[in-house]
Amino acid sequence: MTKRNLQLWLSYIVILLPIGYGIVNYAALPAKMAIHFNLDNQPNGMATKALVVVGFPIMMMVFQLICVGVTRLNANHKGPAPRFEQMMIWIVPVLSGVIYATTISYNLGHHWDIWRIAVSLIAFIFMAIGNYLPTISANQYVQIHRGGHPIRPMIWRRVRYWLGYTLVGGGVLLLLSIVTTVWVSVGLMGIIVVGLLILSFYGTLARHH
Repeated sequence: MTKRNLQLWLSYIVILLPIGYGIVNYAALPAKMAIHFNLDNQPNGMATKALVVVGFPIMMMVFQLICVGVTRLNANHKGPAPRFEQMMIWIVPVLSGVIYATTISYNLGHHWDIWRIAVSLIAFIFMAIGNYLPTISANQYVQIHRGGHPIRPMIWRRVRYWLGYTLVGGGVLLLLSIVTTVWVSVGLMGIIVVGLLILSFYGTLARHH
């Protein structure tokens, strides 16, 4: 078994393992469980207990299978980026585990600051992607953006590090923002997204000159 296949099987186990937490506490959970929250940390979406306890991990397993399949097809047709692909394997399992455990715990009466957990997860994703983004080659970047114009390696070296620094730096700032207010976090996310769009637009223009 290759290292990649081993990681894939481990990722599936990580996604399904938390079901045990839900099953052990099944009797103590309410029939309708809170699964969605507004910016004031109040629940505004509900689902049946069985759907949350059993259905959510299965849904995340299907989502992981789709993500892995798309990543593998992308590598076969556009060239591999091993380190970036390995990182992508673990994003869904980590998100699934944290979201599942938090949801079960909240519905057992442990009222967490949901927005702080959500912002922390987004920060984790930003930092993970930003850390491994520079390992993608210029050719892979062009393929991802569906363009027929090659990007010069020197331009891509600048763009990929700027993108990486923006994501990692933005992730750090988001983590720091959880000690302030939700609106500071929302504002930061908006600034980060705009910065990423500007850098991506610059990379697109560089392919045409």
